[in-house]
Amino acid sequence: MLTKEPTPELVKDWKRIFEIYHSSILPNRKKGCEVDSYFRSKYPYQVYNNAKFKQVVELNIVENEHSRDKLKNETKPNIKSYRIDDVLIGIDLVSGEFHVESEDINKSIAIHDDLFAYRGLDEEDLKNYFLVAEYIKLTQN
Repeated sequence: MLTKEPTPELVKDWKRIFEIYHSSILPNRKKGCEVDSYFRSKYPYQVYNNAKFKQVVELNIVENEHSRDKLKNETKPNIKSYRIDDVLIGIDLVSGEFHVESEDINKSIAIHDDLFAYRGLDEEDLKNYFLVAEYIKLTQN
């Protein structure tokens, strides 16, 4: 999870990692229902049926071109939302996109990174040096 302003050094490192690995990674992105099932099997969650939060997650998907393209032929995300203490998690069953937030960002990082690594990358993601570099860093540990 990117939690700070990218520096030229960070961008250079992402591009270096991308150049090393991008041609050897195959698309392996999981479906949204798989991400949701994985989350529910791993974390002690509570269902969080908050319409406002679901709307935030949906807007994050439809207003972001990269995320919106993951909807394919569907017109609208299908958001499931959860809570772990003060961490809110929204997972779209259609696109596999997810949103993790908390007032304390440090509480969100581990869940976000775990879901990101589990979900994997599709063909479009494999063209993005940031996504590839972050995926490699998370899966090489």
